Amino acid sequence: MSYARSSDTGKYWESKNVDITTAGTSQHVTNLRGGESITIKAIIVNGGYIYIGSDNLVSATNGYELDAGETVTLTLPVDFGLDNFIEIWADTSNSGDNICYVKLIDLYPATMATPVTVISKPQE
Repeated sequence: MSYARSSDTGKYWESKNVDITTAGTSQHVTNLRGGESITIKAIIVNGGYIYIGSDNLVSATNGYELDAGETVTLTLPVDFGLDNFIEIWADTSNSGDNICYVKLIDLYPATMATPVTVISKPQE
Protein backbone atom coordinates (compact mmCIF):
# COMPACT_ATOMS: atom_id res chain seq x y z
CA MET A 1 0.00 0.00 0.00
CA SER A 2 1.27 3.47 -0.73
CA TYR A 3 0.20 6.90 0.38
CA ALA A 4 0.78 10.21 -1.33
CA ARG A 5 0.01 13.72 -0.11
CA SER A 6 -1.21 16.38 -2.48
CA SER A 7 0.89 19.44 -1.67
CA ASP A 8 -1.71 21.89 -2.90
CA THR A 9 -4.70 20.53 -0.97
CA GLY A 10 -3.23 18.73 2.02
CA LYS A 11 -5.33 15.65 1.17
CA TYR A 12 -4.07 12.11 0.84
CA TRP A 13 -4.30 9.29 -1.69
CA GLU A 14 -4.04 5.63 -0.84
CA SER A 15 -3.37 3.03 -3.52
CA LYS A 16 -3.13 -0.73 -3.26
CA ASN A 17 -3.13 -3.91 -5.32
CA VAL A 18 -5.25 -6.70 -3.84
CA ASP A 19 -4.98 -10.38 -4.76
CA ILE A 20 -8.38 -12.07 -4.47
CA THR A 21 -6.91 -15.45 -3.65
CA THR A 22 -9.84 -17.87 -3.71
CA ALA A 23 -12.86 -17.84 -6.01
CA GLY A 24 -16.11 -18.01 -4.05
CA THR A 25 -14.53 -16.62 -0.85
CA SER A 26 -15.11 -12.92 -0.20
CA GLN A 27 -12.22 -10.78 0.96
CA HIS A 28 -12.22 -7.43 2.78
CA VAL A 29 -10.59 -4.73 0.64
CA THR A 30 -10.93 -1.46 2.61
CA ASN A 31 -13.39 0.85 4.36
CA LEU A 32 -14.82 4.10 2.99
CA ARG A 33 -15.80 7.00 5.28
CA GLY A 34 -17.83 10.13 4.68
CA GLY A 35 -16.08 12.46 2.24
CA GLU A 36 -13.91 9.74 0.74
CA SER A 37 -13.88 8.41 -2.81
CA ILE A 38 -12.48 5.18 -4.25
CA THR A 39 -11.95 3.86 -7.76
CA ILE A 40 -11.56 0.08 -8.02
CA LYS A 41 -10.20 -1.55 -11.17
CA ALA A 42 -10.21 -5.21 -12.18
CA ILE A 43 -6.70 -5.89 -13.50
CA ILE A 44 -6.65 -6.20 -17.30
CA VAL A 45 -5.12 -9.72 -17.32
CA ASN A 46 -7.74 -11.24 -15.00
CA GLY A 47 -9.23 -14.50 -16.22
CA GLY A 48 -12.62 -14.07 -14.56
CA TYR A 49 -15.00 -11.54 -13.06
CA ILE A 50 -14.59 -9.52 -9.86
CA TYR A 51 -17.65 -8.93 -7.67
CA ILE A 52 -17.72 -5.86 -5.39
CA GLY A 53 -20.05 -5.58 -2.40
CA SER A 54 -20.52 -4.06 1.04
CA ASP A 55 -20.20 -7.15 3.22
CA ASN A 56 -18.62 -10.59 3.45
CA LEU A 57 -21.57 -12.15 1.62
CA VAL A 58 -20.63 -10.60 -1.74
CA SER A 59 -20.79 -13.14 -4.55
CA ALA A 60 -21.57 -13.57 -8.24
CA THR A 61 -25.29 -13.37 -7.46
CA ASN A 62 -25.29 -10.07 -5.53
CA GLY A 63 -22.02 -8.23 -6.25
CA TYR A 64 -21.30 -5.44 -8.69
CA GLU A 65 -19.58 -7.27 -11.56
CA LEU A 66 -16.32 -6.03 -13.07
CA ASP A 67 -14.78 -7.65 -16.13
CA ALA A 68 -11.03 -7.38 -16.74
CA GLY A 69 -10.05 -3.73 -17.14
CA GLU A 70 -13.35 -2.30 -15.89
CA THR A 71 -13.62 0.20 -13.02
CA VAL A 72 -16.18 1.40 -10.54
CA THR A 73 -16.02 4.62 -8.48
CA LEU A 74 -17.77 5.06 -5.15
CA THR A 75 -18.02 8.39 -3.30
CA LEU A 76 -19.57 9.08 0.08
CA PRO A 77 -20.71 12.63 0.86
CA VAL A 78 -19.01 14.46 3.74
CA ASP A 79 -22.29 14.57 5.65
CA PHE A 80 -22.23 10.75 5.74
CA GLY A 81 -19.96 11.41 8.73
CA LEU A 82 -16.57 10.57 10.11
CA ASP A 83 -17.83 7.87 12.42
CA ASN A 84 -19.81 6.12 9.71
CA PHE A 85 -18.25 3.95 7.04
CA ILE A 86 -19.03 1.26 4.54
CA GLU A 87 -16.93 -1.84 4.08
CA ILE A 88 -15.74 -2.80 0.61
CA TRP A 89 -15.47 -6.52 -0.09
CA ALA A 90 -14.52 -8.43 -3.23
CA ASP A 91 -14.88 -11.94 -4.60
CA THR A 92 -13.80 -13.44 -7.90
CA SER A 93 -14.87 -16.16 -10.30
CA ASN A 94 -11.21 -17.06 -10.92
CA SER A 95 -8.79 -17.69 -8.05
CA GLY A 96 -5.83 -15.32 -8.03
CA ASP A 97 -7.43 -12.49 -9.98
CA ASN A 98 -6.51 -9.01 -8.77
CA ILE A 99 -7.93 -5.57 -8.27
CA CYS A 100 -6.21 -2.29 -7.63
CA TYR A 101 -7.67 0.82 -6.13
CA VAL A 102 -6.91 4.44 -5.50
CA LYS A 103 -8.72 6.17 -2.66
CA LEU A 104 -8.94 9.84 -1.77
CA ILE A 105 -8.71 9.90 2.01
CA ASP A 106 -8.79 12.52 4.74
CA LEU A 107 -11.31 14.72 2.98
CA TYR A 108 -13.32 15.60 6.04
CA PRO A 109 -12.07 19.02 7.21
CA ALA A 110 -11.78 17.97 10.86
CA THR A 111 -9.41 15.12 9.98
CA MET A 112 -6.75 17.05 8.12
CA ALA A 113 -3.40 15.89 9.43
CA THR A 114 -1.71 19.18 8.61
CA PRO A 115 -3.13 22.60 7.90
CA VAL A 116 -3.20 23.73 4.29
CA THR A 117 -0.85 26.63 3.62
CA VAL A 118 -2.40 29.18 1.31
CA ILE A 119 0.07 31.28 -0.63
CA SER A 120 -1.38 34.43 -2.07
CA LYS A 121 -0.29 35.80 -5.40
CA PRO A 122 1.70 39.04 -5.08
CA GLN A 123 -0.18 42.08 -6.26
CA GLU A 124 1.21 43.80 -9.33
